[in-house]
Amino acid sequence: MEAKMVRGATGPVYMDALEIRKKVFIEEQGIDPALEFDENEDFFTYFVGYDEAKPIVTARARRVDDDTWVVQRVATKTGYRRHGLARDLFEFIEAQAVKMNIKKIKLHAQESAEPFYFAMNYERVSGPEMEAGIVHYWMEKAI
Repeated sequence: MEAKMVRGATGPVYMDALEIRKKVFIEEQGIDPALEFDENEDFFTYFVGYDEAKPIVTARARRVDDDTWVVQRVATKTGYRRHGLARDLFEFIEAQAVKMNIKKIKLHAQESAEPFYFAMNYERVSGPEMEAGIVHYWMEKAI
């Protein structure tokens, strides 16, 4: 898998991220597009993993203080799940975070995704909370 990143809501990497998010969150999970695509799009760094130039996995991150990122909108296309691709993308994200002096990553995980995050050493720090009609937990990891 090849991983790419872009800062801000611009260019082909961002458009690929939107494509994946639309398929996973809006079409599969039925999330309202007004909730999925928000006014903060331009303030994030977007990450996309590619399989032979085909976008298959995405996430976005935003610095929330001097040494912390919040990662959101983690999504993998159907047919590519459970093959370690999101884990590979997270390794890329964490490596980029270290280069930017980020010490901690936080995320608001869907309950169904908790085992994935636990396997990558994220810890549950609060919850449950409802977001877009789905149970979520705040998780974090020191990197």
